[in-house]
Amino acid sequence: MTQTSTTPDLSQLAQDAYVWGLPVVQTRLYLKLARDLNLPFNQLFGSPQLSSPRSKVPLPNVDTLYGLGWLDLAAEPQILSVPEAHDRYYLIQLNDAYLNSFSYVGRRTTGTHPGLYAIVGPDWQGTLPQGVKPIAAPTNHVLVLTRTLVLDEADLPAARAVQDGFSLTALSDFPRFTHPNRPIEDAFNNFPILNPVGLGASYFDELGAALADDPPPERDRAFVDSLAAIGVGPGLSPSHGADPALQTLLAEAVVKGNALVHGRGGWLIDTRDVNGWMVSYGITSFIPDPLDRAVVAKLGPGCLVPQEGLYFSMRNGPDGVLLTGDKAYVLEFPPGQTPPVDAFWSLTLYGENWALVDNPIDRYAIGDRTKGLRLSPDGPLRIFIQHEPPAEGISNWLPAPAASAGPFHLFLRTYQPRPDLSDGRYRMPPLALAPTRGEGHPARATSQAAEAR
Repeated sequence: MTQTSTTPDLSQLAQDAYVWGLPVVQTRLYLKLARDLNLPFNQLFGSPQLSSPRSKVPLPNVDTLYGLGWLDLAAEPQILSVPEAHDRYYLIQLNDAYLNSFSYVGRRTTGTHPGLYAIVGPDWQGTLPQGVKPIAAPTNHVLVLTRTLVLDEADLPAARAVQDGFSLTALSDFPRFTHPNRPIEDAFNNFPILNPVGLGASYFDELGAALADDPPPERDRAFVDSLAAIGVGPGLSPSHGADPALQTLLAEAVVKGNALVHGRGGWLIDTRDVNGWMVSYGITSFIPDPLDRAVVAKLGPGCLVPQEGLYFSMRNGPDGVLLTGDKAYVLEFPPGQTPPVDAFWSLTLYGENWALVDNPIDRYAIGDRTKGLRLSPDGPLRIFIQHEPPAEGISNWLPAPAASAGPFHLFLRTYQPRPDLSDGRYRMPPLALAPTRGEGHPARATSQAAEAR
């Protein structure tokens, strides 16, 4: 490198390279983690139990069984078999090495009847067996994430049977299926949020290796070619060079690029405030802006397009401060105005570390499948979120931790949202402070609910 290696232009280029490369570097780190955990390629792993407060992954749901697997399509396609699900909601999400969710198999997109799908890498040429539908993967490495709806505890065996029906086999082994689903405890614990900034300048070595394994899309080829100015490219390891100025430039770019990603405040694309709920309507299968793509990959890998799943989150209460267990809250849905979905909705409570919180009735979420939920045909649905049991009884109670446990968060999931929900026309009602016992339902809650219609 020459003296110009420390000019602002090259510093900016290195920072841009960090941001652009974050998704594919994370994939490379995930692949290393899978090898360390002895999770082989071309095998799906599924959790036989729902998540619990012992689950380590942030924001686990208690609505679905989770599963995951990594595919390597370099040699040949992998054929995915799905069983008859009898209209049960399930989702098999396919993500390329750049963590773009390029395809979905499941209730919304392909239905719930048995099916065969060949996941085909970008360089493969050949003929598929009759009755096998092709799914073209942009890269040879593919992350598979699965979700299978559980109605209640008694429904677990039936849900497991559907999940166990997700099978893989190499094209050369078809029609014999060599890799049925394998059980694994808390599957998503093997898909943690990563911290690539700790790599320092060697981050760009990982980027070079990732580019060699999974070449970038053609639309980004010119940008990748420009990275040669800072020693970055397929198969290159710039941190091993002798130029100290380049090492400094690269190390600083990692810190600055990471700050840029986190400087977005964790908000994903097109995030809006809807009556105090934060919701992103802008997730797409291929996100064009590199910074948007990096934010999603870093803070929300596995995010779904709004037509598949839309999430509403809340950290601050109606008084403008963090939600805490020393207050009682009520979420009121006016008659006929629960979230409009074709699959399900649920409201989950998380502690300060985004984990589920132990409570005396083992209820971590409440939603349209909650047994005993009091729904009045001519009145509102009220959900009580507080530490102590509400005066109305526990049927509509979502237990909150004690104030001493710190703030908590609310996260409302909607799966297969209807168009008026996925495009923003439906507005989630606000959260209100619940009345003290004996006061009845506050006018404030009623007026706010009316404004949200």
